[in-house]
Amino acid sequence: MKRITSSLQLQITLLLTFFVVSLSMAQTGVGIGTTNPSESLDVVGNIELSGALMPNNVAGNANQLLLSSGANAAPVWGLELLNTTQTTRMGKFFSGPFNITSTALQLTLTDPNCTVTSTCALTWINLQPGGPPGPAGPDWEELSYTVTAQAGQWMIYIKNNTGYSISNIQFSFMAFY
Repeated sequence: MKRITSSLQLQITLLLTFFVVSLSMAQTGVGIGTTNPSESLDVVGNIELSGALMPNNVAGNANQLLLSSGANAAPVWGLELLNTTQTTRMGKFFSGPFNITSTALQLTLTDPNCTVTSTCALTWINLQPGGPPGPAGPDWEELSYTVTAQAGQWMIYIKNNTGYSISNIQFSFMAFY
């Protein structure tokens, strides 16, 4: 092997070595805790971050949620959450499909986080009449509900004054604990 004698030759050799190593790492990714990284940086284990998380060099504002922009896109900061000191826990849920064949139905949904002071908002999904079609169809404003929070469960009382049986109905609800 030829001995490197000048400082310039040593610098060029180190620079070329750095570029070759950097190029090979850029093509395969860097793994911490893994020998087969699947992304540019693949960490298996916990990450401790002492500074700001800054997607696209933007730190965001207090109380903002970081929202995904989909595959191969940097996340973006969403709207600020209001009343964070009053609402510290929340959850979004979906009911399974059910039928309402009478004028009233009571559902009990188990939720171990629910307390008597919890609140929720409910939104109907897939409203389709199951009875004979009328000239204008059902008046969905005649479908109402009342929700009561209890320890470990939600009691949902549905009142159906549409004049129709309703099949395959669902709802989503946002709970605040």
